[in-house]
Amino acid sequence: MLKIIVIKNQYSIGILTQSDNNITFKYYDKIQEKNYLKGLDKAINFSSKLFPIFENLLPENEQLDFLKHKYNIKNEIEVLLYLNNIHGSFEFYREDNYNEKEFIQEDIFIFNDKVEEILNQKYQFPNILEYSLDIPNDKLYPVEFNNSKITRLSGFQYKFSVIFDEKNQTIKYDNSNKSEYIMKPYNKGYSTFKPLNKESSYIPYLLINEHIFMSIARDFGFKVQYNAIIKDNDDYHYIIKRYDRFHGLKIDHHDILTLLNKHSTQKYKVLAVEAIKIANEYLDKKELRELFKFFIFATIISHGDFHAKNISLIYKTNSANEKDIQLAPYYDISTVGIYKEIEDNDIGMQILNKNKKITLEDFIWLGSNFSISEDDIRKDIVALSTQFKDTFMSYIDLLPLSIKSLPSYKSIYKHFDSLDVLFKKYYDKRVLYIDKYLLKSKKNTTSIWD
Repeated sequence: MLKIIVIKNQYSIGILTQSDNNITFKYYDKIQEKNYLKGLDKAINFSSKLFPIFENLLPENEQLDFLKHKYNIKNEIEVLLYLNNIHGSFEFYREDNYNEKEFIQEDIFIFNDKVEEILNQKYQFPNILEYSLDIPNDKLYPVEFNNSKITRLSGFQYKFSVIFDEKNQTIKYDNSNKSEYIMKPYNKGYSTFKPLNKESSYIPYLLINEHIFMSIARDFGFKVQYNAIIKDNDDYHYIIKRYDRFHGLKIDHHDILTLLNKHSTQKYKVLAVEAIKIANEYLDKKELRELFKFFIFATIISHGDFHAKNISLIYKTNSANEKDIQLAPYYDISTVGIYKEIEDNDIGMQILNKNKKITLEDFIWLGSNFSISEDDIRKDIVALSTQFKDTFMSYIDLLPLSIKSLPSYKSIYKHFDSLDVLFKKYYDKRVLYIDKYLLKSKKNTTSIWD
């Protein structure tokens, strides 16, 4: 029987065990019931699957398969021992490794008091770093992750901890995994056009995409972390600051899927009304309105991969006994609207059982479940739509010619659209959608501008 000691906020809280398909988590006697974890509400908890609060920490798809193969892992819980860049404060140890560790109680900080320093979001767009990379090629381009046929954006993005050395303008691989910065390198497999290879997806410039839309979200008033891109060969890597670290201290957060006590395989099955409902159990009216506005924003930009692991709530302090949680900063924001190989949804989480052609009436219905007034919804849709229509192309204009002219191939004959043309086509399509579905009411043909 494998036993794993679970650490949270530098405290040992219990033992996770697995024997065949029986998984158990048992709290230590010293842990009070009021401090039990989400979804683990008994002194001893039993399951045939890894509990969602732990399972949702795991990488997905090829990355998970790679870990299992590399370390010859035979059961579900053992993977936890080999995770890097775990979000929040969880740590996992075998008994012998645990006995060798020294756990020191951390200083307590209030997230909102430090949020500006943590996010450091006052960068200038486009934030293109002229840094040198001190990272081994096998870390940047692991061949194990290059060859799958994907239909969605998330879950396959490989990332690792880096040391962001501003003084020497160098980015180094972080063996300690203690850094406050993470790199997402671009995937050579997905960035290379292979028209005759039906087993390979073509998703170029995904990280430029993310940098653009994270920056737009910031300028629309949403909290996001510092992020940047850096050129390497024919594409760009992505650097992002962690929001769950502050000068070496860790703070916990849970995605919506974990709060719903569901596994990662269900992340696309959660409805928007379910996501907002569980968040509403923890948020005040102001935060709930902000979250609702983000759903509108996500729809406007065609954030078609927006699922239940793409929204998190973060604890208000890093105290082991903290119970209050609030909206975490936003992350993993991009559009599917420029990729032919990915289903072109308006939003990832369904509203009234659909991902496409989301209307003003759909949002009014969604808001009515949470006492958000029709007038407020109309005002938010007009404001966000107007800002998108007025400003989006200015972000593309700010990109250097070297990025604007990047080719996105579309046929075996190497016909291509340059990236700026691709985004102009995307913009025109989104404006048509906004005018038809969001700024006009089905009840009459007048615009909600009036």
